[in-house]
Amino acid sequence: MKSLNQYITEKIHELPKGVRGIVVFDIDDTLLKVDPNSIHLYKKDPNTGKEIALTTSQFALDPDSTDHKDWFDYRDFYDEEKVYQSIVNATPMLKNLKLMDAYIKAGYKFCFLTARGCEDTIKSALKEFLRYKDEDGNLRELENIFKDKYSHAINDEYKNYPGNTDAEKKANVLRDICKKFDEVIFVDDNVQNLQHARGLKLDNLKVLQAWK
Repeated sequence: MKSLNQYITEKIHELPKGVRGIVVFDIDDTLLKVDPNSIHLYKKDPNTGKEIALTTSQFALDPDSTDHKDWFDYRDFYDEEKVYQSIVNATPMLKNLKLMDAYIKAGYKFCFLTARGCEDTIKSALKEFLRYKDEDGNLRELENIFKDKYSHAINDEYKNYPGNTDAEKKANVLRDICKKFDEVIFVDDNVQNLQHARGLKLDNLKVLQAWK
């Protein structure tokens, strides 16, 4: 497997004039890693009714998270203050941010695609959290590189994203984004999300597994 530096050098090139590109990032365990105690999902045993708290990483690995969504309570993800703090106080995942930097320097815009709720809160938090390195190595705000219009939290309680699973919802959003841009890069850590995105078989969509 190529190193991250090799990938950036060999695969990421400046967008030709007139070509529109955007890089679409998942958030948890892709852009950042939240403090395990900052936000949880709650799984209820259907037989005993006992509830246990899971971190986002534990939830991502739980085999029931796809087929039995009704066993899970997402209340922390609708608590705007918890959502905001979980992002601004998170640990950045530097390899993936380096990948983001490379695409931005190549002329791509940025947006996010997450299974969280509280879409507007996440937009505000990420604008505070995210920085990119310019050509001189200085950290800068994304400003007009960050495209609110194409950024989505597919479990926002006030919006309706079609699909039976989070992976289907993300794939549907990606299909729409691909209609607006000539080149779309999707970066996610979840295998099911990656499989559904690749299953779209869109010529202008490149799907990348996030670096750990």
